[in-house]
Amino acid sequence: MQDINLNPEVQSIAIPESIVNVFAQSLRANLEALMLDADLPLTLFENQEYEQVKIYLQTSILQMQYLLNNVELLDTLQKK
Repeated sequence: MQDINLNPEVQSIAIPESIVNVFAQSLRANLEALMLDADLPLTLFENQEYEQVKIYLQTSILQMQYLLNNVELLDTLQKK
């Protein structure tokens, strides 16, 4: 996970709500894209392309970790 603890000088800087809202919209779009692409591994599996399924799943894990970090960051930003 990413470290979101910043030094005190930086933590006191207010982030405009409009920027937080754009970040939230971007995060939502990335989540939707991840979910809409869920049928690809099933197709690959049905075609017995197991190596491609493994690569897809590994990539999905990385995408989900990235999204999780961003959700935690968004939660922190919205609590300020």
